[in-house]
Amino acid sequence: MFKEIITLVVAPLFVALVTILVEHWLDNRDDN
Repeated sequence: MFKEIITLVVAPLFVALVTILVEHWLDNRDDN
């Protein structure tokens, strides 16, 4: 039960973090 709660909380945060990092990396790549 506790592990399921952690997954439900961490998964969206992980996806959001990866999305931000990818967009930031793409923006930096376009500048160069």
